[in-house]
Amino acid sequence: MKFNSIRVRLTAWYLIMLTLGLAVYGVGSWFAIRASAFHAIDDELEDRIAGVRKFMEIQIASLSPAEIRDEFREHSVLGPGGDLFQICNEKGEWLYRSAVLENSEVPIFRPQQLGESAVFQNLEVQRTPVRFETRRVIVRGQQYSVQVAAPLHEFFEALERFKGILWLALPPLLIAAGVGGYWISRRALKPVDQITAAAESISIRNLSDRLEVPDTADELQRLSETLNRMLARLNASVRLISQFTADASHELRTPLSVIRTTAEFAANGECTLAEYRSDMAQILAEAERTTRLIDSLLLLARADAGEDGLHQEMTSFATSVRQAIKQGQKLASERQIHLTAEIVEFDSKVIGDGDALRRLILLAIDNAVKYSNPGGTIHVGLKPEDGFAVCSIQDSGIGIAPEDQALIFNRFWRADKVRSRGTGGAGLGLSIAKWIVERHHGSIQVVSVPGEGSTFTFRIPLARVLPSCGQ
Repeated sequence: MKFNSIRVRLTAWYLIMLTLGLAVYGVGSWFAIRASAFHAIDDELEDRIAGVRKFMEIQIASLSPAEIRDEFREHSVLGPGGDLFQICNEKGEWLYRSAVLENSEVPIFRPQQLGESAVFQNLEVQRTPVRFETRRVIVRGQQYSVQVAAPLHEFFEALERFKGILWLALPPLLIAAGVGGYWISRRALKPVDQITAAAESISIRNLSDRLEVPDTADELQRLSETLNRMLARLNASVRLISQFTADASHELRTPLSVIRTTAEFAANGECTLAEYRSDMAQILAEAERTTRLIDSLLLLARADAGEDGLHQEMTSFATSVRQAIKQGQKLASERQIHLTAEIVEFDSKVIGDGDALRRLILLAIDNAVKYSNPGGTIHVGLKPEDGFAVCSIQDSGIGIAPEDQALIFNRFWRADKVRSRGTGGAGLGLSIAKWIVERHHGSIQVVSVPGEGSTFTFRIPLARVLPSCGQ
């Protein structure tokens, strides 16, 4: 048994709370019984004082002091409570005094010292606890102090027996409760052990396995469902990473193989100066392609890690578009493609990274150039619409099949692998473009007809410029 386990801690807390509860209940019961017994004794003493007063009202006027004492002695023997009472007048003269109280010299308050309410005292008489009640009574215009008493030894013995029962019953009750609580907590947490064992059996090799979900509609069911959803996300992420790694390895293998083969041929063969220059140009081209690929991979890796390095500031989207068009003109002219632009004049301020937005449009133009035939056209437009800056790139290229339009933003995906490889594409441009749009809280829409061309539309939310104080 592990003492730091949840079931042990639950049992310990259960025992602590049960012990405190029983302690409070036992102490409260003890005081309640004590108060109830004292209340019953006090009622009995009140009845006895009422009986003495009634006796005095009937007998005191017609009897002498000696006869009164005899009558009181007889009354004490016949009355309830036994011979435990004493009476004095205003002068402190005793009308009657029980032998036990007289021998013990129990004091009594004079009538002048008493108020309207009775005085209760707990005293010890001949080593016996006794409860006294002293009250002032008026009989035929004279004030008297009447004091009656009742022994408490039986009452205290009953309290001691009750306390002993509590002390004897508490340990076995706590032991039984502890054993029962541990058994209940162990049974309640058994599904947790099963979930733990199942989770430990799942590794990166079998992420498709799932935990068994108990049909209990409680926290354990929600825990199992949450862990299964987490495993599904991990499985999807691992698949993406594996696919990404395989695709990256494949993309890097080709240029490196070309560089190595060309370099080995140039180093070992007898080539002319023109052939050496051709080999070096090929190596340079593959090195540039590999550099672009590595830069894209590093950008996506930093984006996945949340370290994209984008600067969020007020910037002009129109300026970024114009810069991208200027760079895209060179790409289009190399393939004899006509690039046109139509930019509506408006306040195109957005919150974002101007360089990233320029790269976004340039990636879209570059993608349109790669999949357009020589002599084709590309049109770039920018206009405001419903609080967004809307930029569209329309080309007259080969288009995208409907079944492929949902895949074009996946990493390393290419609609025409032969054409894209020949133009230096690795299938990362649109993935980066999508990431830039998402980081700017925008959206992308693609409309394409195979054989006729495609239109990519980017919507970036415009910044809300607050008016100055002077406006």
